[in-house]
Amino acid sequence: MADATGTPTTNYGFKTIDGENTAGYTSINSVITSIDTELEDLTFVTGMVMVFQSSAATPPGAPSGWTDFTSSMTSSGVTLPAGYIWIKKN
Repeated sequence: MADATGTPTTNYGFKTIDGENTAGYTSINSVITSIDTELEDLTFVTGMVMVFQSSAATPPGAPSGWTDFTSSMTSSGVTLPAGYIWIKKN
């Protein structure tokens, strides 16, 4: 099968099938999106802490569902290179 050309899913960027495909793309895309959501829910648990990297020199802030607590960490003496922030899962 050729590479899918539809909109990528939110969490893992699975490619969906666009409207040109006649193989029931709406239901297939629904399954792909559901898998993406389930994987995100199982992989990242509430209270999980991780370092988030952005390609920007100054990250834009935490992704949806996460809290940026870089200032709390830096006030405790932890430093990170530019482009990284500490995030915690809500």
